[in-house]
Amino acid sequence: MNRSASNTRLWIDGRPADVALLSALQANYGHLSTMQVRGGAVQGLGRHLARLQAANLELFGHVLPAARIRRELAAALNAAGIDDATLRVSVAAPDFAAVERGDAADVVLLVALSPPRAAPVAPQRLQSCRYVRPLAHLKHLATLPLLHARRAARAAGFDDALLVDPADHVTEGALWNLGFVDSEGGIVWPDGDALRGVTEGLLRAGLEAAGLAQRVSPVRLEACPTFRSAFACNSSGLWPLASVDGRAFANDPGVPAALQAILAAVPWDPLGP
Repeated sequence: MNRSASNTRLWIDGRPADVALLSALQANYGHLSTMQVRGGAVQGLGRHLARLQAANLELFGHVLPAARIRRELAAALNAAGIDDATLRVSVAAPDFAAVERGDAADVVLLVALSPPRAAPVAPQRLQSCRYVRPLAHLKHLATLPLLHARRAARAAGFDDALLVDPADHVTEGALWNLGFVDSEGGIVWPDGDALRGVTEGLLRAGLEAAGLAQRVSPVRLEACPTFRSAFACNSSGLWPLASVDGRAFANDPGVPAALQAILAAVPWDPLGP
């Protein structure tokens, strides 16, 4: 029987996170990746590693060795004695003065292990929010506007927030990507400044391999209800979307079976050796 995380615990290099080091990491400068771990394995692990390496080069001036990332993630799981968890790895520099000088800065990997998460079951009702993340291609630590947009949406009676750029083009969700299903059953990925998530990448690769119709195209906010349906995705999986600003999609909400099958077929890669 797999052992699951029951609360949130923080680890650095396989040891419980030190309070002094945590204090040194409070500057809002760094990057992260979040993944679901089952049986000590992760779907799309190579994509998570590539994301962390590319972001580290851009933000801190050097590429993190993939072997180090895997070792530290596995060490946290082993030290916690768990196999199933939501794993969030945040990368930051203890010496922030080096970052400010523009030097290549050494980093630490802060691993947070919390209970496993699953995608929502009920179709989600979205409220639009005009906001574009700075450095949108990076999964960085500046998440306050995203969490505030989600909070505001829920306070207004919606389930989540949908980000829209100044030209009224849909870009991404608060903490997820989305796709639309057109009248012919093809998948439309919104074009624009957004984080291209690991799960979206897995789905797009799977659709291409299967020869199924997909395209990247601008989607205006007012055009959302003209699509047959829409879905969201992130590391927790796939889930249906019901409406945007109270306007429902043309058909009953649901996730195309082809997408469910593609994601289910993605192998789980062990973190350890």
